[in-house]
Amino acid sequence: MSHESIKVAFSDAVNHVASNISLYAVNPDRDLTRNRKMGAARLISFMASCGSSSTRLELLDFFGLDSNAPSASAFNQQRTKLKPEALETVFQLFNSSVFSSEKPSDYRFLAADGSTFTYFSKLSFSPLNTSSQKDILQKDSSACT
Repeated sequence: MSHESIKVAFSDAVNHVASNISLYAVNPDRDLTRNRKMGAARLISFMASCGSSSTRLELLDFFGLDSNAPSASAFNQQRTKLKPEALETVFQLFNSSVFSSEKPSDYRFLAADGSTFTYFSKLSFSPLNTSSQKDILQKDSSACT
């Protein structure tokens, strides 16, 4: 599967949730219905692509250093309007579309239970435990959260 196909699958999953945003908004009649700098589709895309930098730097990166990028405060206000089920649905739609078109012999990500990453291939089933994973879990979660 090419990276273009993966990007299209992610975009389709985000657009599906954004087009049905009333199902995923805290206040369905009000929240995320107006056209803003950070509408539902951009909010979800940003949250999925957020790295480990500060929220402001991540916003500038996501919006291509545009001076009209939303502020970290605006992001936080929009984020509180979105139910966690929105990201879960994007994840499920994306995975189902990517994995349905994959060859059976390709590696697939199966689980991350907080201590072990597990990968499955045709030849082996092996957990990969990272030594710095506890550091990652204990890291300051203020960036993009």
